Amino acid sequence: MTSCFRGSLIAILAVPLLFAGWRVIGQMQAERYAQTEPERALRWRPNDPRALLALAERQLAQGDAPAAQVTARRLLAHEPLQGEAFRILAAASDKQGDRAQAFRLYRIAARRAPRDVPTRAWLAQRYLEQGDYAQALEQIDNLLRMSPQKIRAVTPVLVQLAQDPAFAEALAGTLQSEPPWRNRVLAALRDPKSGNPLAAGQVMQALQANDGLSKDEYMRWLDSLMAQGRWGEAYARWAGRAAKPDGRLPLLYNGDFAQMPSDTGFDWRRRRVPGVLLQFEPAAGSGGQIAYLQFIGRRIPSAGLEQALMLSPGRYRLTMRVRAQALRSEMGLQWQVICVGPARVAGRSDPIEGNFGWRETAMDFVIPPTGCPGQWLRLVNPVPSGAGQLVVGQLWLTAFTLAPQT
Repeated sequence: MTSCFRGSLIAILAVPLLFAGWRVIGQMQAERYAQTEPERALRWRPNDPRALLALAERQLAQGDAPAAQVTARRLLAHEPLQGEAFRILAAASDKQGDRAQAFRLYRIAARRAPRDVPTRAWLAQRYLEQGDYAQALEQIDNLLRMSPQKIRAVTPVLVQLAQDPAFAEALAGTLQSEPPWRNRVLAALRDPKSGNPLAAGQVMQALQANDGLSKDEYMRWLDSLMAQGRWGEAYARWAGRAAKPDGRLPLLYNGDFAQMPSDTGFDWRRRRVPGVLLQFEPAAGSGGQIAYLQFIGRRIPSAGLEQALMLSPGRYRLTMRVRAQALRSEMGLQWQVICVGPARVAGRSDPIEGNFGWRETAMDFVIPPTGCPGQWLRLVNPVPSGAGQLVVGQLWLTAFTLAPQT
């Protein structure tokens, strides 16, 4: 009796265990075949969500929109919050020509599956078609945050679209929120080869108008314009923002170093040169400063102090106050006005070397009528290379002025 009871009990317990085991096997098989053979997976587990989604996507790719809709609805019947299923329904409606229904379903899909890349891409395209650039860029932002590698493909499209002033304004608004892809887009806009001058100007101007450009970005923008030969535009954009202590811009800006050089645009620039120490000291009896340069006996091609100029053709005189102490080099240091075009060097100062107290020195030069759309004023070592480039000593500079000569 006891043995019979035990046998019955084992048989009763074995049924659910076998059923549970079969379910585990079915689930494992469904997981195995869900992506590659969804029909086979569904024979093991008829309502497996991954298999249903894979089947619906395959049916859609094969052009069978009605079958994809049936499968997607079957998936939603078991998982009502499945966002990808709404994307399948949306894509099927789009294939059938019902754009309004597709738009509605894609928006549902975006809410249910916010990280679904195809949904974001479709909505971005649709919003662009509607001219709703802010919404389009919201989708693009989400897309690029999820798939940063897509920036390479998306960037040229953004540059092209930014030729439209309305899109440029919207893009600037998005960039001002500091998305992680901001630097890549700004670099693409500035790029002389892949960028677009109109698009870059509109986006950068919109950012600047809302204080959305950092100092470094502003500097890079102006430098990119100058690198493209657009010195006139670079000067105009810099002049609109530059401080004007006397209400106007002189031909040579900040000649007394009253403001610390900004290294930007048409202000003084300091280049790091090994072997040269450059700093600024207060100028007694004035509100300006003195540039102090110490040369420690190394080979240098230039002193690292320069300024971009925007001079029209004609004759000019550059004056400055200079002082030197034990300043020695093969040919002396020299100020040069160098054209950015084929005209090359427009003027050279007398050599600066030796020991002398404060004195005023002048340099006359001519900007030719062609081949010189912009210029650099640089303190250089005229020795081309080799041991003759060694410079040692100290130099003080201040009170630069530049005036046209009749």
